[in-house]
Amino acid sequence: MDERQTGGELTETHGDRVRRGHARQRHLAHPPPGRAPYGYRRGRDRYTIDRQAAPVMRAFFERFGLYGSLSDAARFLEKQYGKRITTTTARRWLQNPVYRGDLRYKCDGREEIVRDTHAPLISRDEAAQIDRRLSRNKTLAPRTASAPRSLSGLLSCGECGAKFRVTSARPYGGKRRGSKGGDYLYLYPSGCTRSSKCGSLRYDEALQATIAKICEALPQALARMGSANSGTPPMGAGLSGKQEEIDRRKAILARLPQLEADGTLDAESAALRAYNLRVEIAELEQQRQSLPPVNLRETLATLSLPQFWYDSSEVERRFYLREFVRAIVVEREGDRWWLELEFAFAPPDR
Repeated sequence: MDERQTGGELTETHGDRVRRGHARQRHLAHPPPGRAPYGYRRGRDRYTIDRQAAPVMRAFFERFGLYGSLSDAARFLEKQYGKRITTTTARRWLQNPVYRGDLRYKCDGREEIVRDTHAPLISRDEAAQIDRRLSRNKTLAPRTASAPRSLSGLLSCGECGAKFRVTSARPYGGKRRGSKGGDYLYLYPSGCTRSSKCGSLRYDEALQATIAKICEALPQALARMGSANSGTPPMGAGLSGKQEEIDRRKAILARLPQLEADGTLDAESAALRAYNLRVEIAELEQQRQSLPPVNLRETLATLSLPQFWYDSSEVERRFYLREFVRAIVVEREGDRWWLELEFAFAPPDR
């Protein structure tokens, strides 16, 4: 603490008083100083939803959840609501805990999150999905995040390592370009460095091979999940362990008002203990949300059905592919080619 000594006594500076005031507000889970984020207004002791701006923010979150593209979500806001933002602002909004009903404080050079301090604009499930999409997009080329084709940005060549790009072409002697049935899609390895360039693939053939590979590999992955001989933990074991720790801290948090009422804790100690418990709960919740969902087995069972993929639109296929498939590698041997898939939630082999 920055203090000055006057006449043998230590006097508190203005900066000390400001820091102590900020700490008191933090322990009471009051909003930090400054303007409220877009979509909220400052209330007496918490953020309140701005009824005019909140629909804009909800539409923004829904748009990103559907297409998974920062630039697309930013363009959507400008076109539909006249709200111009950059992709940097869009990413900051998506990662801001305020829209999830939490507050973020900076304390001693680190950030601390306190959960459930005000009304959220997005649910916890939507927030977890947004985090997964942002994390997944880091491994994809910038322009493939909102590409109309589900395989965009996922395929790479096993020989040269180049990424495959989707493009269209017209068969020789076919209909005029742009006419119905005249064009077809194919994939080619962009940036191939080999003197004898790696060959291209028909898009529909690659999509059919991807679906067949998924439907072949997922039942094997399901068979390994939770099997007695694999040593794999039971589905949801990690989630239940984290939930038990969260419930234990919530029980302590619920007893604090009684401890303060009977004089066991004074008001300041109770507020500090409540703050620390809420920070610990937020950290445990974040760890719990990073684990595979409990219904992963049921979801993978659905994804192993070929008809599910063929009945889905390209947007829906793109969502599930990027949610559960980390990479698709095209392997070749002469004129023959096949696909090797890396799943995001595949259980380890034992």
